[in-house]
Amino acid sequence: MIEAQKHTDKVTPEETRDRIVLAARDVIKRKGKRGATTREIADVAGVNEATLFRHFGNKDALIIAVAKRSCPDGQLRDLIATLEGPIEAQLLTIARSMNDHMESMSDMIRWSLVETDYENSVFARETWRPQTAVRSAVVEFMEKKVADGSLRGNPVDLAEFFMGMIFARVMARGKFPDSRIYSDSEYALSYIIDVFLNGVRSK
Repeated sequence: MIEAQKHTDKVTPEETRDRIVLAARDVIKRKGKRGATTREIADVAGVNEATLFRHFGNKDALIIAVAKRSCPDGQLRDLIATLEGPIEAQLLTIARSMNDHMESMSDMIRWSLVETDYENSVFARETWRPQTAVRSAVVEFMEKKVADGSLRGNPVDLAEFFMGMIFARVMARGKFPDSRIYSDSEYALSYIIDVFLNGVRSK
């Protein structure tokens, strides 16, 4: 849980917003979007509810702000822009970045799965979603690799299948504690990329 800080005259509106977003993320990770209350979020942030509503208007807007702050699509695009060398190495770099982010956000991802209906209601007026923003970055990478002949297939299908394998590995970690696929991320990601590129049928 983040530590509430005392207000001073030197706290800027941006710093206050940041504290509220971080507090909301903390409460949501523990209680889910539905269970998180604006009162508890304000308490954790060290502000009153009136301040929270002044900055975000309502709880739904705050949840969307948390999602945008937590979404790694910008960092992923920057990372992809630097990639070079064999396709295996490029995919491994992307996989590590996605795996690490999903692991750091696994509590929030689980709540997202449990609260799908509530989340759909929150995002009903939004065209942006964190998962589609990340998928878009991976699709663009796959499009380039299909165009240069490194990969074959539909770039959207390739992106979703690739992301899905990493997602499944992260979300199932606690269920198979003795499995190398779930306990050793480097081995797991290398194996995922091998299967993605080469399949498993004996030649």
